Amino acid sequence: MGLAEYIGKAAAAWFMGFFPFFEIYVAVPASIALGLDYFSAVFWPVLGNFTPVPLIVFAHNQLMRIERVKRWLTGRTSERFERWLNRYGSWVILIVTPWVGIWVVAATARALGMRSGPLLLYSFISILAYAVLIAAGIALGIDFLTG
Repeated sequence: MGLAEYIGKAAAAWFMGFFPFFEIYVAVPASIALGLDYFSAVFWPVLGNFTPVPLIVFAHNQLMRIERVKRWLTGRTSERFERWLNRYGSWVILIVTPWVGIWVVAATARALGMRSGPLLLYSFISILAYAVLIAAGIALGIDFLTG
């Protein structure tokens, strides 16, 4: 595979990972079907699927500079809930992200007051773990079927 062909396939994998409804579930198998090696078939969709998280964190931080928006958002949660979210939210992020989607999880977590650091870390771990599991499942399935 030439460089231009690889870049095209990597860009397609990134875009599939980036857009809602495709995300990791479609992007990893489609990347393997495109002919990317397993590392690339995981790397590009994970990068694409993780990209919205820093963008959402940045957008939320910018919105919080507007006093009216800040008052409205901070009035929707309690200190007790924010403590709970920052203590146990990482488990929620790890488990829920692949089922609900990273766009919804990141926006909701920030709106409810989860700190940026844990959100970035645990969403990346979740995306990577599920992508590796999907790629491993495909590899095992192909090996089983081809004998």
